[in-house]
Amino acid sequence: MAGAVGLRLSGSSFAGWRSRIQILVWMICLMSAGTLSSQTLHGFVLTGNPASADGAIWTYRDTLNGVIYDLAGVLFKPAGTTKLPAVVLSHGHLSNVTIFTTPIAKVMRSWGLVGIGTNYTHAGGVPIGSPGDTTEPGASTANIQRARKCIDILKSLGYVDTTRIAAHGYSMGAFVTAAFVGTYPKLFRVASHGGGGVNDGRLAWTKLAQAEGITVPYQIHHAGADSTVPLPDDQRLDSLLQARGVQQQIYIYPGYSHTDLPFDTTMLNRVRTWYTAHGLIPAAGVTEGDAIMPRSFSLAQNYPNPFNPTTTIDFSLPASAHVTLKVFDPLGREVATLVDKLEPAGVNSVRFDASRLSSGVYYYRIAAGSFVESKQMIVLR
Repeated sequence: MAGAVGLRLSGSSFAGWRSRIQILVWMICLMSAGTLSSQTLHGFVLTGNPASADGAIWTYRDTLNGVIYDLAGVLFKPAGTTKLPAVVLSHGHLSNVTIFTTPIAKVMRSWGLVGIGTNYTHAGGVPIGSPGDTTEPGASTANIQRARKCIDILKSLGYVDTTRIAAHGYSMGAFVTAAFVGTYPKLFRVASHGGGGVNDGRLAWTKLAQAEGITVPYQIHHAGADSTVPLPDDQRLDSLLQARGVQQQIYIYPGYSHTDLPFDTTMLNRVRTWYTAHGLIPAAGVTEGDAIMPRSFSLAQNYPNPFNPTTTIDFSLPASAHVTLKVFDPLGREVATLVDKLEPAGVNSVRFDASRLSSGVYYYRIAAGSFVESKQMIVLR
């Protein structure tokens, strides 16, 4: 027969082909449900679809090198089949993956990130699991082991670009994040945290020896009125990173308490801008529907203000644009050019050092396309 192209199948070979097709269909179904990874990492079980609105939950139970793992967590994935960047999210004291990780992962999923997190020894309202116990909170070896297992899970999924992984945490999760990134710096492209810091005298805090291992760009956020985690602890970390030549940023939020900051939109915008600037998120990958994407050009009031000698100026761009940002004295004479280049969409920040200027009132002006705006700042010695 002309249409048969010479293909002949015996009954046994046909049965073999049918079996292969059934296996292929089964694998495709598992992949669409987001559960295939449980076949590639022993002890890992994924329940639900990480691309769904509520994401998926997972458990991991195994014993490796004498360490007993009994972990639970959540996983969120953007739609699509391309290799995706990812972020390991770490919750604070008496929080858990439902309270902290899930809402942050939903926001970061809109940026194009796979989000994963596990419950730590300092979790509240959920089983603690293992390794470790409640006497080992924050930046403990047990919690670093738990966070490290999240990387193994990401690697097993098949759709994560393992050259583009970030870490982000808050409070005790910040202590975990800095210690984790310092212990395994080669695993990460970029990192960020809020409400953390270095203190060798506090049990849960990141220790100096752990922080000294950080080599990737690191962004820090701290509430200005934080009575839970002292601001000097994060300032100490920031100084350490500067001294070691690590790219870093620190933002202080005047009037914010410790609990005001973890889901703050301004903070999250800054994290996204940081991740974009350091190649975790392609600038073109920011979608128009992103809920926290700036909708218009704006220039923020510098902070702190008055200041001596440094201050930070934020400006928002709904699309990439060539930006000039200059400082003028009261007579209109230019005293500094802070920005004169193409800047990406999002919330961008620049730090101004006025140590060579005398006390007084100054003005800063931005021009981005047709948008022009000026604001007043005060240098106070």
